Amino acid sequence: MTDYINGSDIDFVGDMLMKYGNDDSILDVSELDGFLTAIVSGPNMIMPSQWLPEVWGGAENSPAWESEQEVRRFMSTVMAMMNSSASCLVDAPEEFNAMFNINYAAEPEVIVAEEWCFGYMRGVRLGNWPELPDEINTWLEAIALHGLEENFPVLEQLTLEEHQRTVAEIEPAVRKLHKYWLDKRAHLAPAHRASVSSKTMTNVLPFVRSQPKIGPNAPCPCGSGRKYKKCCGAH
Repeated sequence: MTDYINGSDIDFVGDMLMKYGNDDSILDVSELDGFLTAIVSGPNMIMPSQWLPEVWGGAENSPAWESEQEVRRFMSTVMAMMNSSASCLVDAPEEFNAMFNINYAAEPEVIVAEEWCFGYMRGVRLGNWPELPDEINTWLEAIALHGLEENFPVLEQLTLEEHQRTVAEIEPAVRKLHKYWLDKRAHLAPAHRASVSSKTMTNVLPFVRSQPKIGPNAPCPCGSGRKYKKCCGAH
């Protein structure tokens, strides 16, 4: 991650996921990190009004927050997590690190990637990713191995050493998938548009926002009940 995020804020997010969670929601910070990584890595922009309800297992499960401070701290930390992953994958992908859980009681320590991968695959489903070419789909399969229950029988057949080798393939897979979709979206990038000649630009369709822009006085999509400019838009 490229930006420093206070560890106590991360712990707070984990506490809120457990406090307001349910059987269908994201209950773990590692799973949330995987989910957010998929959201910023896919083919389409997904607005908070779309992905935030998924965190809670559906809009009907949105938290009844105890205080304004609680929701603001939660949302500001979650948005910082997302922005940090996004900027790192664009500007310094080799530095990207997934928020895997670690079993410190084991000797040696064991990296537990299942929760993170479950979150990533959840983001893939929400983003409705289209079918990938075989050579790219191989990278998604490296994540799905740990992120789909149907693959657990395969994991159970692996030795610990083999399991950890498959875990080591996940972060490179994330980088490959992000780059694949980033390249597909490159024609929308400002730097690319600036480099295109005026003659070429006459043949380029204008960018159409897939979701309406959130006005400063509109209700914040996080569900806090406050105006966007006074809530998530303030960060």
